Amino acid sequence: MAEKLGRKWITSDIGKPAVMVMRKRFIDQDANPFLYQSIGDYQKEQFESSEFQRVSDLAEIVLGLYGALPFDDNKNAGYIKETRTLVIADSPNVLTGQAIVRRAAEMRKTYKGGDWNKVIVLGWNFAFDISEAIQKHKEVEVLVIPSDLLDKLSSKKGFKELAGKVHFNSLQYLTIKPVHISKFNEEDELTVSLDNYILLSPDNIPLDTADKEKLSQLIAHDPLALIEYWSIDPDYDDCIFRSQWQDYRGNTLHDNDPLHCIYTATLRVPRKSGRVIAIKAVDVFGFESMVVERI
Repeated sequence: MAEKLGRKWITSDIGKPAVMVMRKRFIDQDANPFLYQSIGDYQKEQFESSEFQRVSDLAEIVLGLYGALPFDDNKNAGYIKETRTLVIADSPNVLTGQAIVRRAAEMRKTYKGGDWNKVIVLGWNFAFDISEAIQKHKEVEVLVIPSDLLDKLSSKKGFKELAGKVHFNSLQYLTIKPVHISKFNEEDELTVSLDNYILLSPDNIPLDTADKEKLSQLIAHDPLALIEYWSIDPDYDDCIFRSQWQDYRGNTLHDNDPLHCIYTATLRVPRKSGRVIAIKAVDVFGFESMVVERI
């Protein structure tokens, strides 16, 4: 109502599905540009209120739950002896992004003599550039620490009870095809196409066995069908995402298929050099991914 009356407004909701519904309704009524942002950091708040005094104490337990032995002089890193695998447990106080992935790639060659067969990064929260980092450093595997682990680890005493029961899943991320740019007078026409969507393991989704099997089949044959909503910021400033184009399931403005988003978008924008394009997607489970393309 505030939007229809031309008033300024702020709205919030704790649930991602409700936020997605609101976002679709704003788009349907041709609302003025608005910002969507996630606030708060659940893992950081949980850590600060937990009984752990140091990040290294928590990292040592996370490594143990993954099956790695921590180094005596660095409790944030460990190893799996039989496979020469180096494992790094990131802090819940930071966003795991390109910097830690790059450092992990360097540690694979140099840490403790180097020559590690594999390096794994375990992260709690992830920066916008994580997809770019994963694509660039393919020798590094990034896994997600379960979001409810700190709830279960009310103290160090809970470690033994969780041994063998904690699953570290692959990070979901989006990939796009190379952006095509055509020149029209003083404008650039951008053609952005989704390439693939990698979803974290179906085991982490609250579905029964039959539905998990169907989900696995869909992931194998048409992973982009899981995209609920995606949008483009053609002039991303590496800080705030400002959508200038969007599509979502149920929208038939771009095509006549209400069950899928379109996978290619074309938009014209004022010409500029050094353009940074950001693409953000939300899947049907509410998981968000973002990829940044620097032209």
